[in-house]
Amino acid sequence: MPNHAAFIQSTVQPAQASQAETMVLASVTIAQAILESDWGESHLAHVANSYFGIKASRNSDGSVYYGHIAIGYVEEPTKEVINGQSVTVKALFRKYRGTADSFRDHGHFLRDNPRYASAFQHTHDPNEFVRQLQHDGYATDPQYASKLIHLMQTYNLYQYDREGNSSPPRH
Repeated sequence: MPNHAAFIQSTVQPAQASQAETMVLASVTIAQAILESDWGESHLAHVANSYFGIKASRNSDGSVYYGHIAIGYVEEPTKEVINGQSVTVKALFRKYRGTADSFRDHGHFLRDNPRYASAFQHTHDPNEFVRQLQHDGYATDPQYASKLIHLMQTYNLYQYDREGNSSPPRH
């Protein structure tokens, strides 16, 4: 059983550093790390220092693109919801030197992707930020935003947002 308090404390500094660099709220980043890495216990967290499951992609020439922060990639099975059905597929995931790089890449992935631009209109409201991520197709789980909001509320992750970047969320 993972130690929830210890995991949260280990993520505060990298989440706040990412927030300063990318404007993705620390509360959002920590909640996503909890959910997507199963409190740091997931296979991807252990083999690739990947707390968010950001995928790598194949280029037309067969090479793999994994961004500028990752150091490579791993191929792993993952569950996706496709046409309402949960299926397991093989996917390429970015691999990192450590936690800080995974958190930085997560922030840049969201900020630099025009698909998620609407979320950045809500950098003062973590709950609405994650609702927009869901609306814009960040995850295939139809309950994704609700799960993140539940984690942010249950563990008061809002307290880790840097001053001036967020206000108490509307419930």
